[in-house]
Amino acid sequence: MLDIRVDSFLAVYKNKSYTKAAEELNITQPAVTQHIQFLERYYGCKFFKYSNRELRFTSEGKLFYKYILNAKGNEQIIMKKLEEVQKEKKTLSFAATLTIGEFTLAPIVGDFIRKLSNYDITMYVDNTEVVLDMLQKGEILFALIEGLFNKAEYETRLFKVARFILVASPKHELASKKIVYLDDLKDETIIIREKGSGSREVLERGLFDGNYTLNSFKKIIEIGNVNITKEMIKNDIGIGFMYEDAVRKEIKEGELREIKIKDFVLQREFNFVYLKNELIKEEIENIWENFILEYIS
Repeated sequence: MLDIRVDSFLAVYKNKSYTKAAEELNITQPAVTQHIQFLERYYGCKFFKYSNRELRFTSEGKLFYKYILNAKGNEQIIMKKLEEVQKEKKTLSFAATLTIGEFTLAPIVGDFIRKLSNYDITMYVDNTEVVLDMLQKGEILFALIEGLFNKAEYETRLFKVARFILVASPKHELASKKIVYLDDLKDETIIIREKGSGSREVLERGLFDGNYTLNSFKKIIEIGNVNITKEMIKNDIGIGFMYEDAVRKEIKEGELREIKIKDFVLQREFNFVYLKNELIKEEIENIWENFILEYIS
């Protein structure tokens, strides 16, 4: 069992403040200080330091955070597994980021649930930031993620490689152009996802690699829902970048048009992700091999 000193460390790391950490944990600030000092003595290093009156993390502190967060998530998983020992049915909670959950997985979720009939299943759909947080806290067993993340912190399997494309209304002037360059979009209204979304991060990273930013465009509209975004694009309110999986149906039916940009091609991985934990590895590998791989093939 991880004790409250670990919670104090995580709270200080999260809040960058001993005072705010104490408030979050509903304990005194001296108690938080004592907890951190104990951990630093035990591990023989400093986790935090002050620079210009700002609390900063040492290299040791960053490393400890990485591994203790993983341990915290695994502790929650272990507790759930111990509770299941005497139960007839196991529980399976997993999550997917929005594009994968709403469009890639949607046609096969029924088969997935039927095949794993010995589980009580809970599926969450949210943006990359939220899904990774749930995974780190041990609230879900695995995740399917479209966004960018540090693979070194997790066990991963490649689910698929997906195209990230620009779509517009067939009425939009770009729809009739045979050759389009990224610079041709500078006077356009671009509809993007909210901060924390994997799709937005992929777009911003791709633009950065091409020496562009979101500020390169005339107008930006931020929408947190893929279906609303598609309706706005259909009505020619703006154009938008999204994964091909999310708009395949609309393109096929002629409601949207893919605009191929000659100097801007993006492809990103969809990954099957879980915590490094030998206790659950066999179970997750079984799910991967007997369902996910079957879907891919």
